Amino acid sequence: MSPAPTGEIDNAKHAIVIGAGLAGANIAERLAARGWRVDVIEAGNTAASGASGNPAGIVLPQIAKDDALTARFSRLCYAYLLQRLAGLPHCDWHPCGVLQIARDDAHEIQQSAAVKALQFPAEFVEFLPRLRAQEIAAQPLSHGGWWFSQGGWLIPSTLCTALLAQHDPQIKCHFNTHVSRLSYDNNLWTAYAADGQAIIAAPHVVLANAYAVNELLEHTFPLKTIRGQISVLPADALPKINPVLCRTGYLTPPHNGLVTFGASFVNDDADLTVRINEHTENLQRLREILPQTEIANASIAKLSGRVALRTVTPDRLPIVGAVPATIVMPLRTVSLSNLVHLPGLYALLGLSARGIVWAPLVAEHLACVMSQEQSPLPQNISDAIDAGRFYLRELRQHG
Repeated sequence: MSPAPTGEIDNAKHAIVIGAGLAGANIAERLAARGWRVDVIEAGNTAASGASGNPAGIVLPQIAKDDALTARFSRLCYAYLLQRLAGLPHCDWHPCGVLQIARDDAHEIQQSAAVKALQFPAEFVEFLPRLRAQEIAAQPLSHGGWWFSQGGWLIPSTLCTALLAQHDPQIKCHFNTHVSRLSYDNNLWTAYAADGQAIIAAPHVVLANAYAVNELLEHTFPLKTIRGQISVLPADALPKINPVLCRTGYLTPPHNGLVTFGASFVNDDADLTVRINEHTENLQRLREILPQTEIANASIAKLSGRVALRTVTPDRLPIVGAVPATIVMPLRTVSLSNLVHLPGLYALLGLSARGIVWAPLVAEHLACVMSQEQSPLPQNISDAIDAGRFYLRELRQHG
């Protein structure tokens, strides 16, 4: 953790962050914690107005029997997030535990084998046979599953708001402001509105605006959008559960008289209209979680929902770091360590559906990069999420 700012003003430590969702709020807070001045520019009228505005987000790590890089990365992010949440009292965070129910008999065997092979402490993850899992869920289940006792769910907008309020007045937010263009001159980046008026200038810019980022770049990132629709029912339509239940979808415990479940995944579809067929798919996911629960038609008639667009990369890892310049380099020597970068321009993108867990640690990593500090991430993970990796692959493929 970085110390609180000292109050000294350093004009070089001034950054524009474009986007006030989970990515933007986390990097703004991590920079402000180091004494940076941060101007956050958000097209919406509030923080978390895009994908980060869903009513619930699940806090749990990924597990893989071979403990591959993605699983190790997820575990680091999960541990760091739990530490951060302990210091954010105004975030609406519910550490009720998460039960990830096996999809079928074969998956249940794989889950059990993974826990035995990896030998993680029980407070991180346990495998629970079906009868024990039913005790935790207080509902009949089809299979056992992984139990994450430290996991839970939170309201993402409250996390974003808590982060942006952490270091007032280091962070200044500009809502209802769309950045249509960036220019670089005299060591300053200037962000412009659609009418051509300059919004603000600073030596550094962090692109945290998800799929909208490619509107601002000549050489674009390989990002695609995935439409996700969540469904919401009155809490009395279902039996009361205490932990979060996951299977092919998820179900949150009741909050303010409502439960949230879902979510759909539709590739390359940017339509934000709530659809009946995706409600139907979410109801099927819900029935798989609670196989013996009947949902009355009267309750289904009260379904509501929300659609958000997730942004993903080809390798399903985030894009974090300095933005590369499109300069031809000798293929024999080119590497991530010697790529030329655009001065003062950084990215924090591609968080997919894992922004809650990933964003805090990757923001800490990026803040370390920008402040020339040692990153908490191992080098192999740092390289795996580096913002220059796709351009490097492009150079090697077409060189």
